[in-house]
Amino acid sequence: MPRHSSGTGRVLPVPPLDLEEVKFWLHIMEDHALFIKTGLPYDKTDLIEEAASFEREFADLRVRADRLQGDKKFSELITDTIGSLKEFIRFKKLLLEMSLVNTLGSALPPLFFDHIIREAEYFMAILEKMREGKRFTVIQALEVDFWLRIMAEHTKFIDNRIDPSERSLLGVVRGYEDEFDDLTMQGRDYVSFFEHQSQDLPAYSRFLQDSRTATARLRDFEQAAYDMIVKNRMLSTISATMADHFRREADHFLLVLTMMEKGVIKVEREESSFKHKKPKFGVNVAAAPIESPVVIAADKGSEAVSKPVVEETIDDIALDCTPGSDRENIMQPEPKAESAGAETGAGAGDAEIVENSSKPEATEVAVKAKIVASEKLAKPSKPPAEAKDNKQAKYKWGGHWPRQLGKIKL
Repeated sequence: MPRHSSGTGRVLPVPPLDLEEVKFWLHIMEDHALFIKTGLPYDKTDLIEEAASFEREFADLRVRADRLQGDKKFSELITDTIGSLKEFIRFKKLLLEMSLVNTLGSALPPLFFDHIIREAEYFMAILEKMREGKRFTVIQALEVDFWLRIMAEHTKFIDNRIDPSERSLLGVVRGYEDEFDDLTMQGRDYVSFFEHQSQDLPAYSRFLQDSRTATARLRDFEQAAYDMIVKNRMLSTISATMADHFRREADHFLLVLTMMEKGVIKVEREESSFKHKKPKFGVNVAAAPIESPVVIAADKGSEAVSKPVVEETIDDIALDCTPGSDRENIMQPEPKAESAGAETGAGAGDAEIVENSSKPEATEVAVKAKIVASEKLAKPSKPPAEAKDNKQAKYKWGGHWPRQLGKIKL
């Protein structure tokens, strides 16, 4: 099923990084409450007070998380957070319903409420799985699809809040809108591809690289926008908190991609996931506990192959999330063992010749036919030419501007 549905979306989150993951999402929920509080019309005093109450509630939970010690306290934090989050999701859905029928009068568009509902449901699924003490696999295409949609919507929210006089800035933001709309649609295409095929797609690794590079550039732009906002050098209605909020979520997406690459997240093969495991409430109900091995389906006609879970901790990985960090080392697809039946391209007719013929000559003809077909269908591709200038491959948002943000053009 798609990572996000036509409704508010049921999600399949990445395995939680325990306390740090909870602290990150508590901060995001606190921001959501602040944005709602400041975006509601002045006469909606009851809704404003409720939003302020949620803001205080999640701020208190963050303080508890910072001071947390012991498994028992952590379990209590998870339980309390789930209770608060359920009510917050209910509140967000109420605001979305009012916004859709024009009875709210908020400065926030309906898409914003739908956006923050999906993120809250993502956090809820993480908490529920964490409470059960289970770890589950991630369907990579669906995970990337979810986050690309989040990034695309951020560009639209930024566009709507920049002053019309900032024509140069608006031109750049709209370039990001087009780029992430295209990436989002391409990601959905790959979700469909993986539903209907049973082999790795080499083009998908290139798509992941494109997504990572675009997200790193967007993250750097959001950091630059934050710097200009705090120095009053940008005309917009974007608060510094909102700009930083967008930047933190872009960094988190880059972190998710890195965890996939390093094996911290168990990435399940797309074809086996789509065909045999239907998520319930966005969570893979067939998931194994942390200590269980990952079972990866082999090619059709062969038995499943077991691989041990990577027990690499987050501290063992160089995850640089600072603006301007190098994120060009993209995960490359693992070499796949070739199967005689899958890769030679031999047809069913050839098999019949070998099986039904008792003559050695017929068998020899059939074998030669298979070799010829294999050579035609499996010619090795030429390796990509190395870039003459490595710096050109590591471009950032500044390379697509008439000039860098806040810098005088000489």
